Formats: sequence, C-alpha cells, structure tokens
Amino acid sequence: MSRRDAITDAAMQLVAESGAHALTHRRIDRRLGLPDGTTSNYARTRRDLVTMVIRRVADVARLREEPGQPPATVEEATHQLRAAFEVAVSRGVDTRARMALTIDCLADTELHELLTTASPVRAKLLAEAHQILTALGVADPEARAIDLIAVMNGLLYDRLIGNGVKGRAADPTAVLTAWLVGVGARSGCTSGAPPDARPTCPPNAP
Repeated sequence: MSRRDAITDAAMQLVAESGAHALTHRRIDRRLGLPDGTTSNYARTRRDLVTMVIRRVADVARLREEPGQPPATVEEATHQLRAAFEVAVSRGVDTRARMALTIDCLADTELHELLTTASPVRAKLLAEAHQILTALGVADPEARAIDLIAVMNGLLYDRLIGNGVKGRAADPTAVLTAWLVGVGARSGCTSGAPPDARPTCPPNAP
C-alpha cells in the first residue's frame, strides 16, 4: 500500500470511529507513526483530506458484489442487494465515514454536494440501481433508482449507527422485497424451477 493510500484509509477510519471532528493532519500522522507534517505533504488542507476520503469511499461502494448479469426477478435482485448490504455492513468504516462527513459538511455547500448530489459514490450507485430496475421492468427506472439508493442508505444507517446497533435491526430482505414489489418489479414466473435457473418472463411481466 502506498503512503497516500495509507493516509486516506487512516483518515477514513478516524472519521468512522470518532466523527468528522477527529479528522486532522496531526491525528493521521500519529495514527500511522509518521513524523509530524507528513500528511500535509499529501493533503495541504482539511478540505483536501475530506476529498481524499470521499474518493476512497467511492472506490469501494457498490450495490452488487458481482455486477455481471442483471437480476431477472425480485428474488434475484433482493439476493444480490442483500449480499452487497452485508458486505458494506461488515466493512462499515466507509459508510460510517460518509455519513459522519455528510452531517459535518451540511453548511459547506461545495463539500456537501460532493458527498450527496455530486458524489462519485452516488453517481456510481445510481447507475447500478438504474440497470437493476430496468432489467426488472420497473417503470421510470431513473426516478426509482433515486428511491432505491435512499432505501439502501436507510438500511445502512439503521444497522451501522441507528437503532440496529443495539436494538432490533430492520430486515433488509423484507424491506427490499416489499419495495421492489411495490414499484412493479417482476417476480419469478416459473414455479418448480431449479434454484439456480433464471426464469423466462415476458417483458414487464408481474
């Protein structure tokens, strides 16, 4: 791992563990055992550090772990989304860092947009969501992709920093299945088929 990557990961971990206020050049140097001022050679300002973290989060974020063939049914889509959700939860650090920075940067229009509307994470996830929903025959997949990202963010918030940390967590499979069915995604069309079979459905079949 390069020193730049180590600094970026340390920055992300600090925010995830202790909140956005913990993101300082000195804390990163101390965490990595580097001479004071080393991090400043790679990121001159705190804004530069935030930008490095945002880009790192975008590198690892995804809606499906193996984005090959799009899902053909609600069942396949839920399985893929749930698998990626559990990986994101087990990794945790990037999502916690993104959420902490989003709150911290609310009053900073430029940085908040980089974390939300202009986020490389959001652009990447919206493209994946659009592909999934189009494959499932959902009407207006562009608008529904925005909704799907909001649902996934809500589930991640619940599990990583919300009620699900100590209380009963929401069931991602139940939530995602209900939402996909609600927006008109097609379910399996062939009963009794082998578990690994991809059902053959007419376009926009229910």
